[in-house]
Amino acid sequence: MEALKDIRLRHGLSQVDLSKRSGVAQNTISDIETGRRDPRPSTLRKLAKALGVEVGDFYPETSGPKAAAPPSLAKWLEERCGHSYLVLPMGEFEEMFDQFPEGAPERRARALEVNREYNTFCKFPNNVTRAERFSMRSMIRAAIPEVAVKHGIALMEGGLERGYQEEAALVFELERALDAEADIA
Repeated sequence: MEALKDIRLRHGLSQVDLSKRSGVAQNTISDIETGRRDPRPSTLRKLAKALGVEVGDFYPETSGPKAAAPPSLAKWLEERCGHSYLVLPMGEFEEMFDQFPEGAPERRARALEVNREYNTFCKFPNNVTRAERFSMRSMIRAAIPEVAVKHGIALMEGGLERGYQEEAALVFELERALDAEADIA
C-alpha cells in the first residue's frame, strides 16, 4: 500500500515510529507497505489514527465506470437476493471455521484452500479481502451469469481486465470447484 508509505514519510516517521504510535507491529507495517499483506480494517483504523488521517486517505481517488461498478453491483445483488456480500479479512474467515463441525476435515481444508486461492488472485481497491459466504452459494451461483451478461463480462475467456471482471470470473470458477465438493455445513 504505497499511500501508507507516502503519508508516513510526509509525517517524517519511520516504520518504527509509526509502530510505536499505532500499536501495529513494525513488520506488519512493512508488509502492508510492500503489498505482502492485506491489512485488516482495524489495523487501518489504528494507522490512520496514529497519522491523523482518514482510512480513505490510504486509497487514491478513482472515478469513471469501473469505480461506479462495484457499488452498483453490490446494490443490484442485494436487491435481487435480499443479502449483502460479506467483506472479511482472511484471518476472520479462517476463524469462522472454528464453528464448523469437526467431522469433515477434508471439506474444511478444501474450503480454506479455495478461499486462499480466491484472495490470492483478487485484490480489491480497499485492500480488504472478500470471503465468500458459503450460505450464499446458491445466490452467487444464480447471480453470476446475469451479472456477467448485464455488465458484458466474458467469464471464460482469457485476457480479462484486472479488477472486477477478474473477480467475477474467479467467483464463477470457484463456484464450479465448490460444486465438485460436498457441502461444507
